[in-house]
Amino acid sequence: MSAEYIQGQRIAIFVDGWNFKYATYDSFGIQVDFKKMLDYFSKGSILLRAYYYTGEWNDEAIDHYIDLTNPSNQDDKKAELTSQRDDQRKFWRFLDRNGYRVIRKPIRVSKDVRGEIQVKADLDLELAIDMLTLADRCDKMILVSGDGDFVPLLNALAQRGVRIAVVSTQHSEAFRRAHYRASDDLLDAADEFISVESIRNSIER
Repeated sequence: MSAEYIQGQRIAIFVDGWNFKYATYDSFGIQVDFKKMLDYFSKGSILLRAYYYTGEWNDEAIDHYIDLTNPSNQDDKKAELTSQRDDQRKFWRFLDRNGYRVIRKPIRVSKDVRGEIQVKADLDLELAIDMLTLADRCDKMILVSGDGDFVPLLNALAQRGVRIAVVSTQHSEAFRRAHYRASDDLLDAADEFISVESIRNSIER
């Protein structure tokens, strides 16, 4: 399904960075052009805000990850993660200067009961606060995520009269390649579902 537009409607866009990467690059090899995507979703509308949420490797997280994983060459691994962080910061600066507000939070690294390394940066609360803060000024919000944890948030926004479009995928190829599938409950709670594969030509580099 493609996006539905109403001329002059007030919109805001909220991109769950890691989730969107799974739904695009990991699932289909899509390299997103974020300027194109912003133009696509905001055409004919009044764009109030566009947010991008992501986790950030800081020195503490890098050191903790190395301690937990104990790679054969710790210096090389640290240099690799530091280089990735520097590249990410360049990308975030690009977003900041091209219509987005980047919200980032330090990554937390831990080991679960099975001994597997968990790398997380939970920004659900920050995203929810931003959506609720703008609710009274928006006609429509675009949530770029397939995370079912946002269902209560979408229900609360619907009660305030805001229409919600969810951008993600449930394509079998996404599940096969990246074990990714947008939540059924999330799509049920939304007013509109836009599959990433259906708008690939409009958002890809």
